[in-house]
Amino acid sequence: MDLARELGPGDRVLLEGPMGVGKSTFARALIEALGVEQPPEGSPTFAIAHEYSGAAGRVVHIDFYRLRSEDEIEDAGIAEYFSGGSGVRVIAEWTSMFPEFQKAISAPGPGFRTWWVTLAFAEGDASARALAIASASG
Repeated sequence: MDLARELGPGDRVLLEGPMGVGKSTFARALIEALGVEQPPEGSPTFAIAHEYSGAAGRVVHIDFYRLRSEDEIEDAGIAEYFSGGSGVRVIAEWTSMFPEFQKAISAPGPGFRTWWVTLAFAEGDASARALAIASASG
C-alpha cells in the first residue's frame, strides 16, 4: 500500500510503537512522499508540532511524547489541527498516552479517514521492523 497516495485532506495518521522503533523516521518519509521538503530538524518532540506546506497541501507532524495532560493539548492549540474540514493532513505520534483525546480524534467523521500505523521491532532481527496499517472512515 502506498499510504501517501491514499491520504486525503483532513486525514490523520496515528503512529504507535515503542521508543526508538522509527515512528519519526516513518513520519518524515511519509511527509516527504506527500511532496513536502523538510529541514533536517527531525522529530517535533521538543517543538511538539511542525507545520509544512507542499504539493499535497498543509501537513502537520505532532509528537505528543512531552505533553503531560489533555489540558496541555488544549493549551497548545493542538486540538484545532484535528477539527473537521481543515484540509490538513495530521501525522501524530504517541496519541495513546491520552486515551480520551485519541478516542475523540480517531472516531470516523465525514470527509476524512483515520489511519492507524503500528510499528514494532521484528523478532530475531534488531534492524528489521514490523508494520501494520489500518484505516477507518466516516
